[in-house]
Amino acid sequence: MVAQLFQNWLADPGAQRRMRQAAGGFAAQWNCGATHRRFDEAMASLPEQSVDAVVEAIRTLFADDIWVDSLIEGLADQLRADPFFDPPFRAINSDIHNGLIVFEDERVSIAAGVVTVTQLAGKKSAKRGATSVGFSGRVSVIKFAKAGGARIGFWEAPRITAGFSAAQAGRCRHTGSRDIADGDILVIDGRHQSYVIEHASANLVMLQAEINLDQAPLGVEYDSASRTYVGCSANGDGASRIQMITTLLRKLDRAGAFEAVADFRDHPDFFVRWHVMKELLGIDAAAALPHLKHMAARDPHPEARRAARQVLDRLEAPKSRRAA
Repeated sequence: MVAQLFQNWLADPGAQRRMRQAAGGFAAQWNCGATHRRFDEAMASLPEQSVDAVVEAIRTLFADDIWVDSLIEGLADQLRADPFFDPPFRAINSDIHNGLIVFEDERVSIAAGVVTVTQLAGKKSAKRGATSVGFSGRVSVIKFAKAGGARIGFWEAPRITAGFSAAQAGRCRHTGSRDIADGDILVIDGRHQSYVIEHASANLVMLQAEINLDQAPLGVEYDSASRTYVGCSANGDGASRIQMITTLLRKLDRAGAFEAVADFRDHPDFFVRWHVMKELLGIDAAAALPHLKHMAARDPHPEARRAARQVLDRLEAPKSRRAA
């Protein structure tokens, strides 16, 4: 039945046009509304451009969450009128969280979302899901508008810095647990702190502000059973974009790809530099060899030097055997 309704909607240009108009009208109303103005004014009147100043401003904004009920009611009204209404907000989704970004600027993004007990159960049964502890690399302010009877576990690990490496990752440690009540606000410094929802008896409604100022270049994952480092991923959109572009350039196999990729060899993030080096080797190993030798000897990050040296040793091993 639902599939047929959707097919009918896809075949009706008028219905699609009305939905787009409704979404545009909702976005205009929200962007010009009192809540969005409060967010704008709070960010514009910060006493200083610092993480602490943004945290205090967000705590004040989150002290009153009546706007969340208003937002949800407004979206529900639109969905009742048109079940295919597409909310005019950027969506965020993870294995346990679904939300909408309702405000963002260069300093912070604010999302309203839901964590369901079904999603939590699914994560617990997934491979590594039950023991995964992620450190985002950003400071977050979280309000549990509806706590769902949740119990939260808190974790700490060595601070993620620009010079972070697997060798320096150390081990994470559990620092305690506590029950969460409706209205509780947490500040989590994801550069060395994390939290895990250990249990919930009902769905949670959460407000979450992710602060972009002074963020670490990486998000890092540990295993709570062994307390050991599992892996890391780039935080900045720019770093991820460069990695994607350089891989695409290699796969396109076009003239000039080597020079275009080589332009990123001096990127400030070591993991981007190493990704670029791997793509250069994939495009033209012989032309990349001098760059690889330079990285193995002089890259400022020990992990990039070590990775380059390991590849260089493998490349030079056949020559050594032939010489012998």
